[in-house]
Amino acid sequence: VPVDVDLDTYCVDPAAVEAAITPRTKVIMPVHMAGQFADMDALDKLAADAGVAVLQDAAHAHGAQWQGRRSGALGSVAAFSFQNGKLMTAGEGGAVLFPDEELRERAFLVHSCGRPRTDRDYLHGTTGSNYRMGEFTAAVLRAQLSRLDEQIAVREQRWPLLSRLLAEIPGVVPQTTDPRTDRNPHYM
Repeated sequence: VPVDVDLDTYCVDPAAVEAAITPRTKVIMPVHMAGQFADMDALDKLAADAGVAVLQDAAHAHGAQWQGRRSGALGSVAAFSFQNGKLMTAGEGGAVLFPDEELRERAFLVHSCGRPRTDRDYLHGTTGSNYRMGEFTAAVLRAQLSRLDEQIAVREQRWPLLSRLLAEIPGVVPQTTDPRTDRNPHYM
Protein backbone atom coordinates (compact mmCIF):
# COMPACT_ATOMS: atom_id res chain seq x y z
CA VAL A 1 0.00 0.00 0.00
CA PRO A 2 1.77 3.18 -1.11
CA VAL A 3 1.66 6.12 1.30
CA ASP A 4 2.59 9.77 1.01
CA VAL A 5 6.03 11.18 1.72
CA ASP A 6 7.32 13.97 3.92
CA LEU A 7 7.66 17.04 1.69
CA ASP A 8 10.98 18.04 3.30
CA THR A 9 12.89 14.75 3.22
CA TYR A 10 11.02 13.00 0.36
CA CYS A 11 10.91 9.91 2.61
CA VAL A 12 7.82 8.05 3.75
CA ASP A 13 5.69 10.02 6.22
CA PRO A 14 5.27 8.02 9.47
CA ALA A 15 1.79 9.51 10.02
CA ALA A 16 0.74 8.25 6.58
CA VAL A 17 2.19 4.83 7.38
CA GLU A 18 0.29 4.70 10.68
CA ALA A 19 -2.98 5.57 8.93
CA ALA A 20 -2.42 2.81 6.35
CA ILE A 21 -1.64 -0.05 8.74
CA THR A 22 -4.36 -2.71 8.86
CA PRO A 23 -4.51 -6.25 10.24
CA ARG A 24 -3.35 -7.39 6.79
CA THR A 25 -0.11 -5.36 6.98
CA LYS A 26 2.97 -7.59 7.07
CA VAL A 27 5.86 -5.17 6.53
CA ILE A 28 6.73 -1.48 6.48
CA MET A 29 9.14 -0.69 3.66
CA PRO A 30 10.75 2.74 3.94
CA VAL A 31 12.90 4.02 1.09
CA HIS A 32 15.92 6.04 2.23
CA MET A 33 15.45 8.54 -0.57
CA ALA A 34 18.55 10.08 -2.15
CA GLY A 35 20.67 9.25 0.90
CA GLN A 36 18.28 10.70 3.48
CA PHE A 37 16.98 8.20 6.02
CA ALA A 38 13.28 7.78 6.56
CA ASP A 39 12.29 8.45 10.19
CA MET A 40 13.47 5.10 11.51
CA ASP A 41 12.63 5.91 15.14
CA ALA A 42 8.95 6.45 14.32
CA LEU A 43 8.78 3.59 11.80
CA ASP A 44 10.43 1.10 14.17
CA LYS A 45 7.91 2.05 16.87
CA LEU A 46 4.98 1.70 14.45
CA ALA A 47 6.27 -1.70 13.34
CA ALA A 48 6.72 -2.90 16.93
CA ASP A 49 3.25 -1.69 17.93
CA ALA A 50 1.66 -3.37 14.88
CA GLY A 51 3.74 -6.53 15.15
CA VAL A 52 5.11 -6.21 11.62
CA ALA A 53 8.59 -6.24 10.12
CA VAL A 54 10.60 -3.37 8.65
CA LEU A 55 12.40 -3.88 5.33
CA GLN A 56 14.59 -0.91 4.46
CA ASP A 57 15.14 -0.02 0.81
CA ALA A 58 18.67 1.32 1.21
CA ALA A 59 19.49 1.40 -2.51
CA HIS A 60 20.19 5.15 -2.22
CA ALA A 61 21.92 4.95 1.16
CA HIS A 62 25.31 3.33 0.66
CA GLY A 63 27.38 4.59 3.60
CA ALA A 64 24.57 6.65 5.17
CA GLN A 65 24.24 6.81 8.95
CA TRP A 66 21.22 7.29 11.23
CA GLN A 67 22.27 8.43 14.70
CA GLY A 68 25.72 6.90 14.25
CA ARG A 69 24.47 3.59 12.84
CA ARG A 70 24.42 2.47 9.23
CA SER A 71 21.25 1.07 7.71
CA GLY A 72 22.42 -2.50 8.12
CA ALA A 73 22.84 -1.98 11.88
CA LEU A 74 19.37 -0.60 12.63
CA GLY A 75 17.83 -3.91 13.65
CA SER A 76 15.86 -4.63 10.50
CA VAL A 77 16.53 -6.04 7.05
CA ALA A 78 18.20 -3.59 4.64
CA ALA A 79 18.43 -4.11 0.87
CA PHE A 80 20.99 -2.39 -1.37
CA SER A 81 21.25 -2.13 -5.13
CA PHE A 82 24.45 -2.03 -7.20
CA GLN A 83 22.98 -1.30 -10.63
CA ASN A 84 24.59 1.26 -12.95
CA GLY A 85 23.14 4.41 -11.42
CA LYS A 86 23.92 3.73 -7.75
CA LEU A 87 26.70 5.15 -5.56
CA MET A 88 28.46 1.80 -5.68
CA THR A 89 27.90 -0.02 -8.92
CA ALA A 90 28.71 -3.42 -10.31
CA GLY A 91 26.38 -3.39 -13.30
CA GLU A 92 23.49 -5.12 -11.56
CA GLY A 93 22.74 -7.05 -8.40
CA GLY A 94 22.42 -6.13 -4.79
CA ALA A 95 22.97 -7.14 -1.19
CA VAL A 96 20.69 -7.76 1.74
CA LEU A 97 21.79 -7.25 5.36
CA PHE A 98 20.03 -9.07 8.19
CA PRO A 99 19.69 -8.24 11.90
CA ASP A 100 20.10 -11.84 13.01
CA GLU A 101 21.61 -15.14 11.94
CA GLU A 102 18.26 -16.95 11.62
CA LEU A 103 16.94 -14.57 8.95
CA ARG A 104 20.31 -14.55 7.20
CA GLU A 105 20.33 -18.34 7.03
CA ARG A 106 16.75 -18.48 5.69
CA ALA A 107 17.65 -15.99 2.96
CA PHE A 108 20.84 -17.89 2.17
CA LEU A 109 18.83 -21.06 1.51
CA VAL A 110 16.63 -19.25 -1.01
CA HIS A 111 19.47 -17.49 -2.80
CA SER A 112 21.76 -20.53 -2.94
CA CYS A 113 19.62 -23.15 -4.67
CA GLY A 114 18.00 -24.21 -1.39
CA ARG A 115 21.25 -25.51 0.11
CA PRO A 116 22.68 -24.38 3.48
CA ARG A 117 26.19 -22.92 3.70
CA THR A 118 27.58 -26.09 5.29
CA ASP A 119 26.16 -28.45 2.64
CA ARG A 120 28.74 -30.46 0.68
CA ASP A 121 26.37 -33.23 -0.45
CA TYR A 122 23.83 -31.24 -2.50
CA LEU A 123 21.08 -31.72 0.06
CA HIS A 124 18.46 -29.12 -0.74
CA GLY A 125 16.52 -27.94 2.33
CA THR A 126 14.00 -25.93 0.36
CA THR A 127 13.29 -24.66 -3.12
CA GLY A 128 15.53 -21.83 -4.15
CA SER A 129 17.34 -20.23 -7.03
CA ASN A 130 20.79 -19.00 -7.88
CA TYR A 131 20.88 -15.37 -6.80
CA ARG A 132 24.52 -15.55 -5.74
CA MET A 133 26.87 -12.73 -6.60
CA GLY A 134 29.93 -13.77 -8.59
CA GLU A 135 33.49 -13.18 -7.44
CA PHE A 136 34.23 -10.60 -10.13
CA THR A 137 31.25 -8.47 -9.12
CA ALA A 138 32.25 -8.74 -5.47
CA ALA A 139 35.81 -7.67 -6.28
CA VAL A 140 34.55 -4.61 -8.18
CA LEU A 141 32.36 -3.62 -5.23
CA ARG A 142 35.06 -4.26 -2.65
CA ALA A 143 37.43 -1.92 -4.48
CA GLN A 144 34.75 0.79 -4.37
CA LEU A 145 34.41 0.47 -0.60
CA SER A 146 37.89 1.99 -0.19
CA ARG A 147 36.68 5.17 -1.94
CA LEU A 148 33.15 5.42 -0.52
CA ASP A 149 33.96 7.43 2.63
CA GLU A 150 35.97 10.02 0.69
CA GLN A 151 33.28 10.34 -2.00
CA ILE A 152 30.59 10.87 0.65
CA ALA A 153 32.72 13.51 2.39
CA VAL A 154 33.09 15.43 -0.89
CA ARG A 155 29.33 15.28 -1.58
CA GLU A 156 28.51 16.39 1.98
CA GLN A 157 30.94 19.29 1.64
CA ARG A 158 29.41 20.40 -1.67
CA TRP A 159 25.74 19.85 -0.75
CA PRO A 160 25.16 23.22 0.98
CA LEU A 161 26.24 25.14 -2.13
CA LEU A 162 24.26 22.92 -4.50
CA SER A 163 21.21 23.10 -2.25
CA ARG A 164 21.38 26.91 -2.06
CA LEU A 165 21.74 27.25 -5.85
CA LEU A 166 18.90 24.80 -6.52
CA ALA A 167 16.63 26.72 -4.13
CA GLU A 168 17.09 29.83 -6.30
CA ILE A 169 15.32 28.08 -9.19
CA PRO A 170 11.57 28.77 -9.09
CA GLY A 171 9.63 25.63 -8.23
CA VAL A 172 12.66 23.62 -7.08
CA VAL A 173 12.68 22.60 -3.42
CA PRO A 174 15.88 20.81 -2.39
CA GLN A 175 15.60 17.85 -0.05
CA THR A 176 16.28 18.70 3.59
CA THR A 177 18.30 16.50 5.92
CA ASP A 178 16.85 15.17 9.14
CA PRO A 179 19.51 15.94 11.79
CA ARG A 180 19.35 12.30 12.91
CA THR A 181 20.85 11.39 9.53
CA ASP A 182 24.38 12.22 10.54
CA ARG A 183 25.91 11.01 7.30
CA ASN A 184 24.13 11.52 3.99
CA PRO A 185 25.73 10.21 0.80
CA HIS A 186 23.51 12.56 -1.30
CA TYR A 187 22.61 10.04 -3.94
CA MET A 188 21.34 11.84 -7.07
